[in-house]
Amino acid sequence: MSNASDSEHITSSGHKLSAGGHLNLHYLALRDEYDATLRAAGIRSGWSVLDAGAGNGVFLPLMAELLGPEGHIEACDLARENLEAIEGLIASERLACPIRARTGNILALPYETGTFDAVWSANVVQYLSDVELTQAIAEFRRVVKPGGLVAVKEVDISVWQYQPQDPKLMWRLLDALSDDVQMSGAMRGTRVSAWFRAAGLENVSAITTLAERRQPLTSVEREYIRNNLEFLSGLARTRDLTEADHRQWKAIGEEPERLIGDPDFCYREMWVLSLGIVPRS
Repeated sequence: MSNASDSEHITSSGHKLSAGGHLNLHYLALRDEYDATLRAAGIRSGWSVLDAGAGNGVFLPLMAELLGPEGHIEACDLARENLEAIEGLIASERLACPIRARTGNILALPYETGTFDAVWSANVVQYLSDVELTQAIAEFRRVVKPGGLVAVKEVDISVWQYQPQDPKLMWRLLDALSDDVQMSGAMRGTRVSAWFRAAGLENVSAITTLAERRQPLTSVEREYIRNNLEFLSGLARTRDLTEADHRQWKAIGEEPERLIGDPDFCYREMWVLSLGIVPRS
């Protein structure tokens, strides 16, 4: 058993599944779908873009490529270690456009009104309550120029599955976690567009991506899925579940490869890219 430690999952901000090692694995395991999602946002060459809640910067190289040398990126994140990772990325790679990193909270962004052509925010609003999400979308609208783009990519874990495990085992755990702000926020991705409309954004649309991984899995895919299962097993220990469910989650956490190695194994997750335009008047 190779238990994934808290340091692999939790940053100094206290956010689960936001540490650099996990973010790298998640991106690499689902890179094709992730890159397609960023390309679908409609970011254009020469724009100034805020990556709000940039994590350790996994999207920055492709974003810089889309913007080109006339573009500019501001990368903002709460966790100091993520900012250090971004600064290391900037120093070590020849990125296609200038990038500056700074500490900041998406509920009170440290930028002037109308600064950017677009805001991109990926896997961030799951950490917010419904009230905080309203505040964050208002901040995204505020810092984007009239006619500019707000793009929020967020998961919807209501379809999270690790078959041939009985999907109801996951559903019961998610139900038991319903009082957890992040877990509730991670089931809200499909509905983020409603917050866009409430904030007065125009031309609101959404693009849904279903990502699946089946056998044979790459080593990166296996490690990412194994970390997820160990993380979920740990969460299950803290919740009021039946004795049978506790036994199953304990077994999964202790020997995740028994499930992952099944010839019919299928991992499934889903996310939604919500898009909106700041009104011109």
